[in-house]
Order: sequence, then C-alpha cells, then structure tokens
Amino acid sequence: MLEVLFAVGLFSLLAFFMTSTLISVNKWNEIEEASIDRMEWNVFIRQLDLEIQQASAWNVLNSKILSLQSAAGQVTFEPYGEIIRRRVGREGHEVILQNVKDYAFQINGDELTVTVQMQNGGQFEKKIYKRYLYEPSI
Repeated sequence: MLEVLFAVGLFSLLAFFMTSTLISVNKWNEIEEASIDRMEWNVFIRQLDLEIQQASAWNVLNSKILSLQSAAGQVTFEPYGEIIRRRVGREGHEVILQNVKDYAFQINGDELTVTVQMQNGGQFEKKIYKRYLYEPSI
C-alpha cells in the first residue's frame, strides 16, 4: 500500500511540474513569435524607407497598394494572401512582410503612415518622411 501511495505522489508531482513546464514553453513560443514579427517589421520599414528616399513620385491605391516611381522603374508594395510583396516593373514577387492580417498605407504630404495588424494580434505603426537633400545654389 505504501508503494502505491508513493508512486501516486511521485506521479502527481511529475504531472504538476510537466504542466507548468508546458505552460512556460507555450508562453516562450508566443514571445518568440512576437519577437520574430518585430524583427520582420523592422526589416520591412527599413526597406520601405530606402525605397521612398529613392523615389521621385509615390501614390497609394485603395490604402492597400503603394506605388513608387524610381530610377529602377515602378516599385509596388501590394497584398498577396497573408503577405505584403514587393514587385519591380510589375514583375517578380519578393516577400517583404508575412503573417499579415490587415494593413493600410496613407500618404499625407511628404509623410507615409503604415499600419499593420499581424495574424497573432500584434500591431505596428510607423510614419516615414520623405527627406530631401539641401543643395545650396551657386
């Protein structure tokens, strides 16, 4: 009888620690996923900022398609399923941001506002400004 009692107690103790371990692993996975989303967001914003600084003109269609005119040609950022893709000259398919639930581009003068909601519930917003180089007249 003592052996059975000891075995049940040991099993209960192991079950308790396993449950708390699994909960911790699950939370760690959620934190890691949010961290990956933030890293992808930062890369997306840097790429977008670079494209905007090189663009001579820009336009937003239906708050979902950003079209930039640059020396390389027409560059578009547009939806494709759960991703935002980059295309140059209406060709190619470069994944710029993935696991996107919803997003919007909005232009206000020399300012572009990008708002993104990720599949896991994370939300990001960034304002990017078109910078002009000052060239003094001679």
